[in-house]
Amino acid sequence: MAERVLIVEDEAELNAMICDFLASRGFETVSVYDGPSAVRSVFADPPDIVVLDLNLPGLAGLDVARTIVSQTAIPVVVTTARGEEEDRLAGFLSGADDYLVKPFSLPELALRIQAVLRRTEGAVRREGQAPSGRTLRVADLRIDPDRREVYVDDRSVELTALQFDLLYLLASAPGRVFTRARMLEAVQGERFEGYERTIDVHVKNIRKRIEADPKRPRRIVTVRGVGYRLEDQ
Repeated sequence: MAERVLIVEDEAELNAMICDFLASRGFETVSVYDGPSAVRSVFADPPDIVVLDLNLPGLAGLDVARTIVSQTAIPVVVTTARGEEEDRLAGFLSGADDYLVKPFSLPELALRIQAVLRRTEGAVRREGQAPSGRTLRVADLRIDPDRREVYVDDRSVELTALQFDLLYLLASAPGRVFTRARMLEAVQGERFEGYERTIDVHVKNIRKRIEADPKRPRRIVTVRGVGYRLEDQ
């Protein structure tokens, strides 16, 4: 079955171009043109991935991204005409899985989408991950890399692709301290200078899903000035 992509872009011509190109690459596409419609579409008929412009009428793209990331496990690729560092950082801080600055090539967009979907499905293996088929158990956490499933006390927890990868990395070496730079490098495949604090946002979102009290986390512990570790007790 073809992966379903929700295109959220208010420029009708660009929206149509993206849809046509992705359809030619085997994707199923759905178009909306404003923020409120994007949120409604995500919850009414969840896609496999969202391509989201930040400059939207009705509801800002960053708010749309935060809503999707905080309430679903659907990955988001953000696009925007704004290329300044603060805008790029804001895109990652929203919890987006990837970011493209306009004008971008449609083949590149398709490749980014495929890469994020592979990560979601567990087909991409990174340093620090266990071999396929090995389920990790750390205290009351159970993480299945093949099914991309996380359980806390046998309660299923939904995470985005990036959140799953970060948690899996931490769980691969319980008690080990991972720097923010190392965590970012592991999940993105290369180091993005200046974006290390995006890790803090992703960890915050993971804590909301797995901690009884996210403000007083007992599973993912902050090591001040360095990074994070996953407690094994």
